[in-house]
Amino acid sequence: MQVSVFSDRIEVQNPGSLPPDLTFEDLKIKHNSRPRNQRIALLLYFTHYIEKIGYGTIQMTTGCRDAGLPEPEFSQSGREFVVTLWRDWLTESVMTDLGLSDRQKKGVRVVKEKGRITNTEYQKVTEVLKREASRDLKELVDKGVFEKPGSVTGKGTYYTLSKGATKGLKGP
Repeated sequence: MQVSVFSDRIEVQNPGSLPPDLTFEDLKIKHNSRPRNQRIALLLYFTHYIEKIGYGTIQMTTGCRDAGLPEPEFSQSGREFVVTLWRDWLTESVMTDLGLSDRQKKGVRVVKEKGRITNTEYQKVTEVLKREASRDLKELVDKGVFEKPGSVTGKGTYYTLSKGATKGLKGP
């Protein structure tokens, strides 16, 4: 097992893979557990190192959501199962280092709270006209702060926080 700590995330890698009938999305909802070694899982349960078999990934997802963080990401990298836990990398200090305006910082706080923002919502929150809002939002995307999911443009376009992008930051 390997744990890697980065400025924006923690990655936990473990040898193995999911059983073929489980998907990464299944791990975020109630699912049946299929421990590789039933005896070890039972021993850990009886010694209270684990509360319930098949419950850990749901606890991680709920804990991240409750803390206002992105849900954990589950992935496969070769023969390694990887869990990525994201942290709130957009601190006041980072936003200042990126040169964000007070308006843009306000927009970031809205997205942290609600999960997304549209151009119209940005205009209302920051009290600017559409052209200025569009320029601010484009700059936030260019700096790696926001993402524009999909290829939607115009009405229906929304912005979400990038997960740990560090474009424009100084340092290692």
